[in-house]
Amino acid sequence: MLNVLMFYSTYLAGFVLAIWRMPVFAFVLYEAVYFYNPQQRWWAPMVPDLSYSLYVSLLVLTLVIIKYKTFKENKLLSVPHFRWMYFVLILYAIAYFYANNPETHARYLDYYFKTILIVSLAYKLIDTSKKLDYALFGYIFGAWYIGFVAYQTGRTSGDRLEGIGTVDSPDANGIAAAIAPALVLSLYYFWISNEWWKKALFIVAGVFIANGLVLINSRGAFLAAAVSLAYFMYHMYTSSFQRPKQKLMAVFITVFGLMGAATLADDSFIERMRTITDTEVNEDRETAATRTVFWGAAWEMAKDHPFGAGYLGFNRFGYLYMPANVNTGKRLQRTVHSTWFETLTEIGYLGLFAFVAMLFSAYRVAKKSRILLKERGDIDDYFKVLAIEAACISFIVSMTFLNRLRAEILYWCLLYIACAYNIYYLKFQTAPITAAAQRLLQRNKLVKT
Repeated sequence: MLNVLMFYSTYLAGFVLAIWRMPVFAFVLYEAVYFYNPQQRWWAPMVPDLSYSLYVSLLVLTLVIIKYKTFKENKLLSVPHFRWMYFVLILYAIAYFYANNPETHARYLDYYFKTILIVSLAYKLIDTSKKLDYALFGYIFGAWYIGFVAYQTGRTSGDRLEGIGTVDSPDANGIAAAIAPALVLSLYYFWISNEWWKKALFIVAGVFIANGLVLINSRGAFLAAAVSLAYFMYHMYTSSFQRPKQKLMAVFITVFGLMGAATLADDSFIERMRTITDTEVNEDRETAATRTVFWGAAWEMAKDHPFGAGYLGFNRFGYLYMPANVNTGKRLQRTVHSTWFETLTEIGYLGLFAFVAMLFSAYRVAKKSRILLKERGDIDDYFKVLAIEAACISFIVSMTFLNRLRAEILYWCLLYIACAYNIYYLKFQTAPITAAAQRLLQRNKLVKT
């Protein structure tokens, strides 16, 4: 009953806030509904069988249309990695004409298009630092909810927790990858929050998310979370851009974070994480290292299908390029288990190039935003952009071992970077410069004196 009350209160509050206070809450609600995934939860019979995400999407679209004059300055093509994102979508659409299964490819193209559309609309809505905070809060809330469900459910399949995923991330590894980036965002907001109750909220969120990762027991998500947190903490400690007692806080967070991790981790989790370093391919049974064989087969397949083979192209043709002596679980059709090779085998060499260019462009605009924020002395927003970078890195690490080309969370991360670039870089470049701002710019050598 608690889950139903939470869902209804969130849904109704989201609509009210979006219409009567701020349109950005429509996207925040969209994030929450994505994680609630009401049609697939055990409490689904307690709520009407409706397309809740569709109604929220229509709300987002309606508000953008109504408020178009307000948001028209947020130009989509001003964001370099958005241009690459649209190019990837175009290549995916073209692949329909030679896909191994055109009907299935068309279905997933439709889903992919809707993801890109909602991200594009959300970009229009998120044009201030406060609105970006709300969007990030929505993501953290959704990740917390998955952690809450994991806490309620416990492990359901041996040493793993299955069955709590979302529409596009139904399996354990997929949902773990979806919530892992929220850890570093929770850490950032815990650090910069001044009120004790805000810090407490982000501690609770972080603990539930971390506990969820332990219960789900995904090696890739654990590695992703570790890399993103290390990236953020490294910059927090070594950056010349420092808040008062920042290095001491970095040490405090590191020590207590490790203590917390040791408390949450059980024997099953530790034993599974030990297998991360197992790189030996076993010919008698399938192991995690067998994925490297899949990747090699995908590379060989691309030579015969340079433009890709459409949705799940590797599943259709990959077995033809597998070594005969490698155990593949007694199944011919296997998933390639890597977004990089998924992209290569579905939309070819050009598609992989565009996909990599999209991510590299996102990194470049994030870096440009950070440089300008540092020059302006805006330390909190500087580290906000860094935390978003770390979140994106987390998902990139996870997707290296999963098929996540069309994953919503990937494009949310790109959205957050795009919004930060618009708010902290593009708008600053075009805004009228006051006398005080002119002196600041001159002092930091951002304009000629």
